[in-house]
Amino acid sequence: MDEVFWIAGPLIGFIGMMSGGFWGVGCGWIVVPTMLILGMDPLEAVGIGLLQMVPSTIGAVVKQAPEIGWKRHEPGFTLALPIGAGAMLTAWLGKWVNRELLELFSSARPLQWMLIVFISLIAFQTLVSRTPCYADALPEITPRKRFFAFVMGLLTGIVSSILGVGGGILIRPLLTSGFRLPEYYTSRIVRALVLVTTVTGGITYLVGQGGFESRIFGIAMLTAAGGIFGFPLGVKMHKIVYDAGYAQHIHKSFAVIAIAVPLNTLLNMYGYSHLSRCLMIGIAVVLACGLSLFTLYVRKYPSAGAITGQRKLR
Repeated sequence: MDEVFWIAGPLIGFIGMMSGGFWGVGCGWIVVPTMLILGMDPLEAVGIGLLQMVPSTIGAVVKQAPEIGWKRHEPGFTLALPIGAGAMLTAWLGKWVNRELLELFSSARPLQWMLIVFISLIAFQTLVSRTPCYADALPEITPRKRFFAFVMGLLTGIVSSILGVGGGILIRPLLTSGFRLPEYYTSRIVRALVLVTTVTGGITYLVGQGGFESRIFGIAMLTAAGGIFGFPLGVKMHKIVYDAGYAQHIHKSFAVIAIAVPLNTLLNMYGYSHLSRCLMIGIAVVLACGLSLFTLYVRKYPSAGAITGQRKLR
């Protein structure tokens, strides 16, 4: 294993999962392009992107799962379960689809272009939408909407295991804009479903023609070593910002990363690998500093819509 992974792995894991904890998503959108930049092949990069999220998210998911609400007509029962069930059914297929694409095109270009188009669409959707928050009531989830949630779960599982993005980058806009679910529940459900998709899809990348993929597992665990500390920190920062009345800022700020990652991937695809690496480091530093400074700011200057304590919307 190259020495660079001993440094880059934990660092990108910490920064990526800190932002992942903040927005309630994984950090495959940072890890996969980084691993491709560092010379990993597409299957290895996707496998690492999925597996490194598992150790980081378990603690937060176990702690927050009861807060989602699992009774009839509550978000856990009406949305999390059907989306999770659908995702588990299709997350096993990602490695097979990736292998077929690589044999057909003989390069990582299809995976890179799918990543660019997919995240760019998410960025646009985030910029033009708003997230329900605070005084907004829980939406009514009819049986038809539950079936739609299941179908979207099927799509989420396959997209997650193909791109190595954990699925949260698709589930978050689905819950906020599609089902109009308040931010309080959105972040918690997304974290839980990210764990489901990464475990289900990630396992398939650990078994290759030569047996157990120790290289993928080793680099994934190095990356997770940073994420274990970064994810809980991001979750805590999210709570501070949310309780200070800045839920819309959490929603809108996600578009910044969704724009930066496709740009960085494009630079790497067309031969500007050195610039791409420098840009990735710059994004990571700015992201960590920006989230930290903003959290400190809102803690000192809460907005008029701030809530105190842990108030659960009903």
